Amino acid sequence: MYRKFFGLKKRPFILSPDPEFLYLSRVHDLALTHLEYGIVHNVGFLALTGDVGAGKTTLLKYLFEKVKDSLDIAMVFNTNLDPASFLEMLTREFELNPSSNSKTDLFDALADHFISEYSKGNRCVVIVDEAQNLPTETFEELRMLSNLEVGSDFLLQIILVGQPQLRERLSDHSLSQLAQRISVHFHLTPLPLNEVGEYINHRLKIAGYSDPDPLFLDDAIEFIGQLSKGIPRVINSICDACLTYAFADDLKQVSKQVVERVIKDNELLVAFIEEKTCKEDEQTVARPVNEVSSEEMTNLRDLLAKVLGRLEALEMRVNMLETAEKDKLVGVLQAMLAKERERSQDLEQKVIALGYKYKELQRKVSSSGSEEAEDQFRIKRKNSKFWEVFGGKK
Repeated sequence: MYRKFFGLKKRPFILSPDPEFLYLSRVHDLALTHLEYGIVHNVGFLALTGDVGAGKTTLLKYLFEKVKDSLDIAMVFNTNLDPASFLEMLTREFELNPSSNSKTDLFDALADHFISEYSKGNRCVVIVDEAQNLPTETFEELRMLSNLEVGSDFLLQIILVGQPQLRERLSDHSLSQLAQRISVHFHLTPLPLNEVGEYINHRLKIAGYSDPDPLFLDDAIEFIGQLSKGIPRVINSICDACLTYAFADDLKQVSKQVVERVIKDNELLVAFIEEKTCKEDEQTVARPVNEVSSEEMTNLRDLLAKVLGRLEALEMRVNMLETAEKDKLVGVLQAMLAKERERSQDLEQKVIALGYKYKELQRKVSSSGSEEAEDQFRIKRKNSKFWEVFGGKK
């Protein structure tokens, strides 16, 4: 929509992972070095952790684009699987045909494939995304697969990718044998705030922006850095919306005022930003009387996560629409997009309903006359901007 207006060849701030846009910050460069070391030296287990949106998947895609000719790679995204289902999924990813779906036959088919590839000079790699959700029994099945060796060479490399909770899982005593086998582990932190501007300009350059005047002014970049806390996916969400707003207003540059309008008009984006702050503060905040139950709070966070996931799905389907050449395919994808919009709107309504419920509870606390409840509520308000969004204040 705004590409021609700003002289762009493609959208610079897509949410779906695209290795072409990888910005090698200091921390991302270190992470890539660790992963390359693990791949080159054929270590059995590698682990890459980081917050949601930190760029883990983009980094891995970039790495494997470089070495894909010598590796047979299986990607596993659905990790809520028991051991047998996990092995079955691996056989599908490696395009194998086991004699049956029994664990023994599945394991044998995988082992035969790994040996066959090794004899050809190739190596097999399994990447497990969202690995923090793996059941303990499935972790143990992975450990058994890692036992497959020829001499001192591993037949299979396993890369565990996950959120910070993965580190907590691996520190559990029940997984100590597996954790001891992880030779390379790197935690991907958000971008330093002084690199946010370089990140934004890097993506603009890759997308074809060549105007000598900066598209994002310094005050806008500084504000985006503060809002995003250096998380690339959040930066992308804010910047993409800013370009849309600037295009609608016929502005050739994005100022802080444009960013403020985007944040003001996109409560779900603000909610995602402040939800992270809420998590960081919740250990030190007193809970007020009559607060929303922990179950409702969990539901709220789940809804926000689902909204973010659907936004990524929409982004991928928009990209498909932009490259489609046949009218029939375009029509099908547009129908899928409309359906996803309806689902996202439904999730948004549920989130807003929870916000209204909290606002009602807030009024009850304020009118209760309890000095203790009022003190606790002021503490909560001071330490968590998250509730300001759903309390109706900007």
